[in-house]
Amino acid sequence: MRERAVVESYKEAKARHRAWRVAAYAATRAGAIAAGIADPALYLADIDDTALETWRATWVGSHPSGAGDWNWPALVEAQPRKAAVLPIAIWSGADLCGLALGHASRRRASGERHTITLTYVERRPVPPAVPLRGSVIALAVAAAQNYGSMVSARRLRLRYPDRALLGYYGKLGFEVAWKGNKAVYCEQEIRR
Repeated sequence: MRERAVVESYKEAKARHRAWRVAAYAATRAGAIAAGIADPALYLADIDDTALETWRATWVGSHPSGAGDWNWPALVEAQPRKAAVLPIAIWSGADLCGLALGHASRRRASGERHTITLTYVERRPVPPAVPLRGSVIALAVAAAQNYGSMVSARRLRLRYPDRALLGYYGKLGFEVAWKGNKAVYCEQEIRR
């Protein structure tokens, strides 16, 4: 009987977190359109089979910087098997412009989650031109901020930051945590 209750509780938690992600994506879209960052063709959703099929068909080549070029189906498959995950597909119409993966930390005794972590964020390589070029990271951060606010997280963390983008992350409000001369992560407070 206890096993059934655990399964039901997990299903309820997954449904609750999915609803929070949908709300976070909608808030991110509305904010980006209002700020003029994107047009109404912007659409954010969970990474699903359609996103992965589009990735296979359109993300050819690697970024000139050598960053990214990850195997997204493998990353999605390896994400934690918990309800509090953040698998973001960033679309402009039918153009898959970006992908991001993250998760929330475990719930503390207080009921709060301390951190939302974005582990992977990638923009589609060019050519052809990416409609949301220059905005993919900001959109992923905004979605993580919105989701983090819904799950009562206090901090947003970018793991394994690209050293070439540290200045850009600083403009987005992140502080860098260093270990020696290596940037371990970037972190900011979640707006409430």
